[in-house]
Amino acid sequence: MTDPRLGTSTRVLLIEDSAADARLLQEFLRETLYDEFLLTHVERLGKALQQLQDNTYDVVLLDLTLPDSDGLSSLNALLHQAPSVPIVVLTNTNNPELAVEAVRQGAQDYLIKRQMHHEVLVRSLRYAIERKQQAEALRAANEALEHRVQARTRELELANQRLRQEVNYRQTVQERLALAQKAGKTGIFEWNIRSNEVTWSAELEALYGVSRGDFDGSYDNWIKAIHSEDRSRVEQDLWRSVTVGKGLNSEFRISHPSGIRWISVSSRIFNGEDGKPLRMLGIHLDITEKKQLESQFLQAQRLESLGALASGIAHDLNNILTPILAAGQLLPITLETIDERSQQLIETLNCSAQRGIKLVQQILSFAQDGKSVSSVLSIGDLLAETNQIVKQTLPQSINVHVEVPADLWLVKGNETQLHQVFMNLCVNARDAMSEGGILRVSAKNLVIDEPYLQMHGDATPGPHVMVTVTDTGTGIAPEIQEHIFDPFFTTKSTGQGTGLGLAAVLNIVKSHNGFITMQTAVGEGSQFHVYLPADPNSVSVPTPPLELLCGHQEVILVVDDDPAICKVMRLSLETYGYQVLIANDGLGAIAMLAEHRALVRCILIDLMMPDMDGQTAIPLLQRLQPEVKVVAMTGAIIPTQADSVANELRLDGTLNKPFTTRDLLMLLQKVLVSQG
Repeated sequence: MTDPRLGTSTRVLLIEDSAADARLLQEFLRETLYDEFLLTHVERLGKALQQLQDNTYDVVLLDLTLPDSDGLSSLNALLHQAPSVPIVVLTNTNNPELAVEAVRQGAQDYLIKRQMHHEVLVRSLRYAIERKQQAEALRAANEALEHRVQARTRELELANQRLRQEVNYRQTVQERLALAQKAGKTGIFEWNIRSNEVTWSAELEALYGVSRGDFDGSYDNWIKAIHSEDRSRVEQDLWRSVTVGKGLNSEFRISHPSGIRWISVSSRIFNGEDGKPLRMLGIHLDITEKKQLESQFLQAQRLESLGALASGIAHDLNNILTPILAAGQLLPITLETIDERSQQLIETLNCSAQRGIKLVQQILSFAQDGKSVSSVLSIGDLLAETNQIVKQTLPQSINVHVEVPADLWLVKGNETQLHQVFMNLCVNARDAMSEGGILRVSAKNLVIDEPYLQMHGDATPGPHVMVTVTDTGTGIAPEIQEHIFDPFFTTKSTGQGTGLGLAAVLNIVKSHNGFITMQTAVGEGSQFHVYLPADPNSVSVPTPPLELLCGHQEVILVVDDDPAICKVMRLSLETYGYQVLIANDGLGAIAMLAEHRALVRCILIDLMMPDMDGQTAIPLLQRLQPEVKVVAMTGAIIPTQADSVANELRLDGTLNKPFTTRDLLMLLQKVLVSQG
């Protein structure tokens, strides 16, 4: 009779040098009532290899002791010649260890000759064929899943290529994507649903961070490894899949020794002869990197949404800050007497407005590709401002000490970004000293020479300013030190940190051609050194007194839809020797210029206004009076874009809101002097 499942006779290749054993096996196979076996007998391994090359067999019976080969070398030769054919090895009672090792290396089963009868032989052959088929099916399923992972990984790569260059972590993300492509680590399991016994592969146990055999063939040991918040859901999904006869396909978290990790399981149920679920076969895949990439991508999308709103927010804030800043500068001039308390309030007003300006510039810089304006600046002044903020915000249990020499060199950089560097380092130091401690911020001049370059590969030779931020906190564990500058890496609880602070510090320092180093020890605190290229010969450019910037009764047309800005600009300009005309939109500006064409020397016009905005009105104004100077006011572009805007509209200058009275007067003087 034929095999009822295969539909054809089972072709068996017997490799046995003992004629007596071969005849015994032939008799065993003839005794079967429900299976028909076609047996081919050879006595040498060489002949067997030739048979496998010329013919097709369903299963091989291999004696491990042959005249022309011995032990595992015979098995390896057969696996190499016919990897898809299942092999059952035959061994004597005195050598069971060799048979077990053969199964580990690829044989499907082993039989001891003196303990064998026809039922054991037939069952072993059928089991070997079935198991090999299942392994091939699992391999095909594994390959299909790997293709799906690779396709998803490629999609994530394309998505990450669209992230902003201002956050310089794309290289790290791409490396993680490459690792996710190569990872593909999977573990195989087989669960006997009726006996509740499970066979776990060594790779699967490794995914869970346990030693081989720790699951001990137990369903219960595995379910305990699942994260407590996911355990109930996974159990419900698992038994629901058994009830409906479909494999479990799910994602869940596990408690791994290295932390929380994500596992994806894909499986298939095989029914018994009664049509009811008997076994579940499947694979587990570590998808932690994929989940992290998805989280980063969602975070980047949120940042992009914020960037889309930033220009509009900045425009409104600038319109609010412009009259505040101008009014704060006019008060000391317009008031006849000012007591000391009022003078302090005015200084506080101006300081707050200036801080608001820097905040708006930072928002705009983020929204528009992270470009920034550099200038020669004093690190000492920046640290003094940082010290004021830190002392006001840090708990009293933390003592702050700032040491800056008077002869500290100047550096070229962006004031707002460097302020962010020092603030981030101080905030990190605060978080490391929850029980209190000492925060020290110091700076010194340093010339980096050739020996220093050999110790620090990121350094460049020449003069630098080194800023050191030291805390007496908990320190950083060795196993996470290499990750502290990675984007989105944080040891803080959910909602208490984004993991972008130190990543931003590193990127800003690198963008200033500097570098950063760290020393830390658990329980002894941390020390960060920021190195910034300096120019010992640079000096701050003195600003001329406002009295030298006064006008000579020139007529200035101010065009802005905000009445507060128009009012304060009129007061500022009239205070410093100009005459002012006001229009609240583009149409009003055209009408005003048509009426006073011969008098108007310069037009200060906002680019964003209702009805007719500045970009529409400026060409019409230039056509009406080609000789008039036009300066665009805007709160929605950053200074690095001013040149492109000026070229496009043929402007004589741009004035970014909020601006100081000095900025306004200096630009007017420059424009009107060039007019002749």
